[in-house]
Amino acid sequence: MDPLKEALERTAGAISSSISGVFADLEDIGRAVTAAAAAAPGLPRRSEFMFLKQELANFIKLHSDLIIGAGIAYAPGSLPEAPHWLEWWRAQPKGAAKFVTHDLNPESLNYYDYTTREWFKLPSSTGLPVAVGPYVDFGGINVSIITLCVPAPTAQGIHVLGCDLTLANLEGVFLRALQLRDPAVVLLGPNGRVIASNNARIATGTLLLDKDLQRATSATDVSPEVPARLPWKLITLEG
Repeated sequence: MDPLKEALERTAGAISSSISGVFADLEDIGRAVTAAAAAAPGLPRRSEFMFLKQELANFIKLHSDLIIGAGIAYAPGSLPEAPHWLEWWRAQPKGAAKFVTHDLNPESLNYYDYTTREWFKLPSSTGLPVAVGPYVDFGGINVSIITLCVPAPTAQGIHVLGCDLTLANLEGVFLRALQLRDPAVVLLGPNGRVIASNNARIATGTLLLDKDLQRATSATDVSPEVPARLPWKLITLEG
């Protein structure tokens, strides 16, 4: 096999395998949320989902090589205690994951309306898991991230479980698998932003320039079996 093609297939496989494991465990938690809502007597309250704190802490620890946080965004109007509710935990250098406070007051200048965010809207509207980004989560952690999200359907609406991946962690998986300096290879998100690259000139999180796209000689799907879930491509650039 051509060495470049072999490197691209190896890299696509490594990335897809790493992400698929995270998705699988997040979907397990999503099924637990659906079951808890169905088992609740009457309208589920926040107390029905108290188990999530430990479940998500274990999940963050298990996948600490890739993710930096995880949580749940509840369907609007699904909880009697509040019209909107978001619970998110962030990994810490030492100790347990820390709860991240978001301003959910619509009258506040710092209002974080998660219902308008792509990571919430896509799984809510399609009912399917998806990787969103890279994007800068303004109002969240204000850095460029990718969010893996899965729907948790209930009679009260679709809740969304999600986890945040840093580009630096993904770049590590990409570079270890690729093992090439030439040609330039870019891991590209569906929004045209660079997830990882083996070229110092092409920075992660930035839009791939038109002049670079014009040099593209090949495109390899990272997850050809389920492209909607992981819509990333490995782009090879000449010159």
